[in-house]
Amino acid sequence: MINWHNNDEKSKNLVSLGTETSNNLPFVAAPLPPANMKNSAGMSVDYRDFIHPEDEIAMQRLRAMPGLQTVTKKFMEIGYESLLHGTFMATKIRLSPTQLPEIYNHLPPICRKFGIAEPEFYLEMGRPNAYTYGDKRTFLVITSGLLSHIKNDDELIAVLAHECGHILCRHVLYKTMASFIANAAVIGGILGGIGGTLLGPIKLALSYWSRRSELSADRAELVYLGDSAPVLGVLARLSGGPAWITGNINFEELAAQAQGYLDLQTNSKWHKLLQSWSVMYDSHPLSAVRIHEIMKWEESEEYQRLRALLSWKESVLNKEVDRPCAHCGHTIETQHRFCHHCGEAQ
Repeated sequence: MINWHNNDEKSKNLVSLGTETSNNLPFVAAPLPPANMKNSAGMSVDYRDFIHPEDEIAMQRLRAMPGLQTVTKKFMEIGYESLLHGTFMATKIRLSPTQLPEIYNHLPPICRKFGIAEPEFYLEMGRPNAYTYGDKRTFLVITSGLLSHIKNDDELIAVLAHECGHILCRHVLYKTMASFIANAAVIGGILGGIGGTLLGPIKLALSYWSRRSELSADRAELVYLGDSAPVLGVLARLSGGPAWITGNINFEELAAQAQGYLDLQTNSKWHKLLQSWSVMYDSHPLSAVRIHEIMKWEESEEYQRLRALLSWKESVLNKEVDRPCAHCGHTIETQHRFCHHCGEAQ
């Protein structure tokens, strides 16, 4: 999900970005990519190339919790996923190539590059928000408030790539469960003390993992766009307000502010304890942490190698560079359609 300052105790929404201020969308219609656009599983992004290590470790711990994955899947199978589908169809606008295509048409290219099935895509009225639910059937929702806050198409694409990153990283099942548990005050009331005792540790574990999962989804934005400016731009909107206010934000100063926050915790165990306590049940890390993490990763050798690999894959896909023969392995020059060694067509 795309929240930057989220407190699940105070909001029924999984993510919250601010308040809606404008109905003027800063977008132009995006052309729908051709249905036969070339792509293959071999050319799509692999989540293991960019997943944040803390996300991976926390996810392994969740899967090791006895019965949690089984119970979560059963929870979806017995009707919660169908309930979401029906509710979304009844209360939101489903986007498509013929329904608000200037918004919808940004989604299919991301799904193709990430090698994921396209989720049902909905628009709802409300404050800035974006989230993804589901398991076998996935749902991606954005709000009118979100569209009124961001600056341009690149920032919308960043949000969509973030949500698709959750799908690619296989976060969505546990994200759905985390949201349900976080908003299960009624269930807790019905079950009384026993319910709180049972749900409390699970909620704590899910919240801990959820904050780390957002760091992977932030990386997915950067992987897709190849530029951190839209990622940081969305963070700025969510921290300070819509683009007409924050459009000229100084990213270097914002990064220095984020570093100052982290230094507070490094220099004082008391500050670190206070900050850890303040986000204990939050599903998302604080903005300063996200800004620091994405800028640090953009400068890393790991990211630079990944960018080079993806550029090479795209060049091969478009046949812009020499490639190995699929039959004998010998090099085939860019302009040739047949292997000069074995004679097989490529």
